[in-house]
Amino acid sequence: MKPDPSRIAPSALSGIRIIEIGTFISAPFAATLLADFGADVVKLELPDGGDPMRTLGAYPPGGDSSYWWSAMGRNKRSVALDVRKPEGREILGQLLETADMLIENFRPGTLDRWGITMEWMRSKRADLIVARISGYGQDGPWRDVPGFDRNAQAFSGLVYVTGEPDMPPQQAGLPVCDFNAGLWTAFALVTALLGKLRHRETGNETEGNEIDLALYETMIPFLKDMPQRWRHQGRVTERTGNTPDYVAPGGAYKTGSGDWIFISGTGDRVFERLITAVGRPDMARSEQFRQNQGRVTHRRLLDDAIDAWLQARTTDEALAQLQAEDVPAVKIQSISDVMTHPQVLARGNFVDVPDHGKGDVCMPAPVPRMASMPPQVRWPGEHLGESTRRVLQEELGLSDEQIEELRDRKVIGLLNS
Repeated sequence: MKPDPSRIAPSALSGIRIIEIGTFISAPFAATLLADFGADVVKLELPDGGDPMRTLGAYPPGGDSSYWWSAMGRNKRSVALDVRKPEGREILGQLLETADMLIENFRPGTLDRWGITMEWMRSKRADLIVARISGYGQDGPWRDVPGFDRNAQAFSGLVYVTGEPDMPPQQAGLPVCDFNAGLWTAFALVTALLGKLRHRETGNETEGNEIDLALYETMIPFLKDMPQRWRHQGRVTERTGNTPDYVAPGGAYKTGSGDWIFISGTGDRVFERLITAVGRPDMARSEQFRQNQGRVTHRRLLDDAIDAWLQARTTDEALAQLQAEDVPAVKIQSISDVMTHPQVLARGNFVDVPDHGKGDVCMPAPVPRMASMPPQVRWPGEHLGESTRRVLQEELGLSDEQIEELRDRKVIGLLNS
């Protein structure tokens, strides 16, 4: 049940319409972020099954789609439309006439094969902003190579430096390239929209914009100084596990309780506070530990001192003492720890949303906070085709007879059809 629109707070992107033709994570996540801030997202799904995202992860008892779908599909209107068919493409064209943006994440050339070319889209809306996400981008020799999140992690250099030195390279535990692609795309779309509006204010009309993002590119800006090390020094950065290779002391340490905590000793002053807290102020005065390079060289001596101190203390005792000395230290938390932590509860980082009369479903709250026009969850992911009839009738003016004919020809899908 959707809330009364009159009771919804004003949103930053209210009045912005987005057509999402995306599957799984990257493009849908970009649309979700914008929908959280009030954009009207019309999610087009193929009538036969819809977005495979609906089937990923755990299901609620008796549910026909996953918990994850409820979060990823939130604040969007599901229209089951086969855009591969001429009639479906015609309906897409009508929707584009009032759209500001379109987001897609098919392999390059897929929409072109369906007749949904950039020229065709521009003929429907000249200033349309189009965002395309693919494994390796819309051009280059690897344009047509298939790639998902884990491929992108491996290609980008992330996996090579993740894991312990004497163990195989390790992928991230979460689909970081997919989610980062959503973040970068949402940022690019809002930037393109702002640029269009500013040009319009000065009387310079634009033709819209086309955003081209490869999944692997989402990690390139995060490679710290790895590119410079290789380009200027010929050095390949290797895996160092939980021990950062550029600063010491710091990393994952085990307490007397058997828990792992992460301590950051970055910077001269933090190092002095840390090593004093563990009862070795003499190390703070030692010339070999005075600067970071020396601390990196003699990391093992520092880690031995920290390990000895931690083994004699419980997790709570160690964290209390370190935090009292203003040392950045935190338990490495499971999801159970995260969701019950007082800080997370105080910030309201998870919300329970009524889901189609089947009880509440938990999902991450929208971020970041805004003092005015904040993001909000207005409704969870819809059933496949839940908004098809409403959009076609109220916005495109199709009659009941036309809608039934389109359904019979499998151009559209209707809820419970």
